[in-house]
Amino acid sequence: MIMAFQTSVVLPAVSWLRRAACRSEDPELFFPISATGPGQRQHDQAKAVCGRCPVRAACLDYALRTHQEHGIWGGTDPDERRVAVGRRPARGGARPAASFPVPAGREHRHAG
Repeated sequence: MIMAFQTSVVLPAVSWLRRAACRSEDPELFFPISATGPGQRQHDQAKAVCGRCPVRAACLDYALRTHQEHGIWGGTDPDERRVAVGRRPARGGARPAASFPVPAGREHRHAG
């Protein structure tokens, strides 16, 4: 049996990736072991890349819509995204959600 993929559904959702600042970076940079301790430098470097990215809002919107639980997306870490959708951070100590823009319509929406 031949299986066909509906690219018209998948491609528009991530078409912004072509313009993403992270495209030329090592993907592992965006998945630090932690936001503190040994992983803090990597965490901060990933967020710096996001800080200069022209599609940061689209990336964050994608992460929220697809419930990304790991990694830096749209300049946010997993705890910040949990706060954005109204869920408690996995391991206390989340930084304030005000440090990044939440796409319109996502302010009070629960992912769950």
